[in-house]
Order: sequence, then structure tokens, then C-alpha cells
Amino acid sequence: MKHLLALLLLLTLSFQGYSQKKGKKKPISKAKTTAVQEIAMAAPIIEEKRIPDTLQIKKGKKYVFLVDVNEYSSQGNTVYAGNEDNSEKAELNRNFPKENLEIITISKYTYVLFENKQTLDITGDGQSFQAFAYWSGKLDDKVQVKEGTKMATEFVAEQLKSKKESSYVINTRKYKKEVASLQGKNKITAKSKEVMKALLSDHSLPIPDIKLDDEAIFKQGTAKLKTLDSYFLKKKGVRIPLKSVSFNDQGLPTAVTYYKDEGKSNSKKEFVYKDGMLTKITREDQTVVCSVNYDDNKVIFSGNVGDANETTVYWLENGKLLQKSYTLMADDKFSYMNTFTEEKFENNCISYYINNVVWSNNCGGTENKFPFIHTYTSYQDKEVLQYRKSKIEKKDDRTFEKYYSQAERADQNDDYKLWGTIYLDDFNLVDTYSFTKDNEAKTIKVDYTCYE
Repeated sequence: MKHLLALLLLLTLSFQGYSQKKGKKKPISKAKTTAVQEIAMAAPIIEEKRIPDTLQIKKGKKYVFLVDVNEYSSQGNTVYAGNEDNSEKAELNRNFPKENLEIITISKYTYVLFENKQTLDITGDGQSFQAFAYWSGKLDDKVQVKEGTKMATEFVAEQLKSKKESSYVINTRKYKKEVASLQGKNKITAKSKEVMKALLSDHSLPIPDIKLDDEAIFKQGTAKLKTLDSYFLKKKGVRIPLKSVSFNDQGLPTAVTYYKDEGKSNSKKEFVYKDGMLTKITREDQTVVCSVNYDDNKVIFSGNVGDANETTVYWLENGKLLQKSYTLMADDKFSYMNTFTEEKFENNCISYYINNVVWSNNCGGTENKFPFIHTYTSYQDKEVLQYRKSKIEKKDDRTFEKYYSQAERADQNDDYKLWGTIYLDDFNLVDTYSFTKDNEAKTIKVDYTCYE
């Protein structure tokens, strides 16, 4: 028996699995690649809560297995053709188009039986497995296994003696070079100030997270503001604060405070200027949120977000403020988590891309021209995920009404329902915004003070 166990250990190629069930750690599990005969002789009969799949692999093809199994996902089926959403599968197809790889995604407890008398044992109730496996399809070659769910291209390239790399590894070098070219710039021009003011006007809006379909109303005013305070106006005059903004005598914000949880202070940002130009944004404790530099018609924000560094570039195009952002992990071994986002002005719409894939389109009419029609479309896997159409009608110089269409697709007829009413004050600033959300009537009131 000792000899047999030693033989099993020598034949076993494994990757570690990690599991967690009901908050308690379980012993580390391993997916075993062994000779089938020894498995049959040595493996004890264990009653599984779930019956594993058995997958027979024949010689003659090159196989790649993308293994991601846990006690919950294993209730589904083994995906033999692979999932198109799997980015690693897409990476492999892009990088090895001539290899005719048979890519198999495994998401259920499975015994993989190879014609060369080896097995890949991905079983164990409650256990989790994340790994890659490769077999050349030749009877004399062993199955190769590596733990992990990222950098499948590098794993396969090693087996094929190739120098291929994952796109996110290549892009990391590209993005770092682009970011390095942006940092340290300090070319301040009249265009720099124009972009800065457009950017800061977004921070100065009275309601957090104002969407593009509302901006046409909230940017009407021309008063020289000193302070701005918005709040939910409840029954009996109770005020629940939303946002407060302080401005300097040049009309630039110096501090913005956001509130949540029934008016409790959430966060405060302070804006620091030198010679009328924004140089950094800090928190209340003076820690720096981001530093600011300029390159003619570009404003560049740089800051740290946890274990990553973020650089965002803003510019004006066709009168619209656009941006692109690089979020790069400090440790290159996590390069697959790096993100590049970008806005583009396309067909009179602002398209938003994440890692070069379009995620949404915002299409609006001409500002200050009513009715103002706006459509928002988001995408997932190149299919429409959400479609939303709104319009703002001008009832008189101080009153506007906002409607949402009931259409869920662009090819459906519009059936507009009144959502809210916006009232302006004598300075064309939003005074109140009354609307119904979740069957509850709400009113947002905004108070201002101005410099004389």
C-alpha cells in the first residue's frame, strides 16, 4: 500500500483549490492528473452529494481547459464549447487562430478522462477549483496544469513554445507609456482654463449624480454664487441635506460636501487653487484625492485608488466635456484588472467605452432648445441591456416638465409619462425639483447665496 501511495504521488500533477462553506475553511483540495488504473485501485468509494460529469478526451486535437468550479456553479453543466463571455477564451482565440484549439470551459465537478490514460479530477463536494489545463492530443505527452483564472494565453504559449501575450499585458505597457507622457505636464493656456471651468461646473451642480438628460436645465443660471445647499423637503418643513457647495469670488467651487443616510455627512472635498487654476483636490483631513496638471486643452487628474493608480484626462469636443481614464494596478501581476475607459463623440452622441468595448450611448438634442429629447442606451455583449428615453418640455420661462417614454426599445412608439416638474428662480437657477419615485412624491429644494 505504501508503494502504491508513493506511485500515486509521483504521478500526480495538481493545482490547489480553495473552498469556503458556511464561513469555515475546508482542507485544500487538489485536482489530480493521474493514471486511470491507479485511481481505480486506490480511490475509496465516497458518496458524493452531486454526481460529477465524466468527460472523455480523445487524441488528435490540442485541448485547453478553463476550470472555474465551486459548490454553487457546479450545479450547472460542463460547458464544452466554452462561453463567449469568457475573456480568457476570447484571448486564446485571438492569439492562437491557427492552432485549432479545442477550448473547454468546466464549471461543474468533473472527471476528465484522457486517451493517454491520465485523468483530471475536479471533484469534491463543497470544494473550489480554478485552473488551466493543456493537452497536446499526443499519447506520449502529459497533461499540463496551472492554477489560476487569468493569463491563459501565457500558459498556452509556454506549452506551444510561443511568445504570445494576453492583450491586458500588452495594454499595460501601452497605458503606462501614455500615462507617463501625461504626468509632469504643466502647459497652462486659455484652453486649459476653459476645460477646467467646464469640469468644475459639473462638481457645482446642486444634486449629486445629475444625468446628461437633466443638465440642460441645471446649467441655466448665470448668478455669481457664494454657497449652494440642496435638500429633500419633507413634511412640516423638515430638511434632509443632499449637497453643499461653497464658491470663491471667481465662481469656482472651494468645497463640496455630499450627504447620505438621511442627511448624515458622507464626504467632503476641498478644491485648492493657485493663480486661479485648480492644483489639487483634498479630503477634509487634507489627504490628497488627486493632483491636477495641464497640457494646453487637456486637464489631467492623477490619484491613488486603493491598490491602483488612476489618471483621468478631460477635454472639450463639440462643446461637450469628454474624458478618458487609466486605472492601473500598482502590482503588474494584477494587470488583468487594469481598466481603460474613454468617451467619444460619435454621431452626435457621447459613447462610453470600457477596455475598447462600447458600454453606453448618451444622445441629446441642442441645449436650451425645447423640447429637449435625450436617449440613453446601455449594452452587454453587444446587445441592448437598457434603453431609456426622456424629454423636457418648457411650460413657461420658469417651469419645465420632465417625461419618460414607456418604450423599452428604439423601435417602439413613445408613450410619455410625466415624471417631475422643475421650477427656476429669478436667476434661472433651479429652485425646486418635484418628482415621483417608487410611488413616493419627493421634492428637492435648493437655496443659494450670492456675491454682490
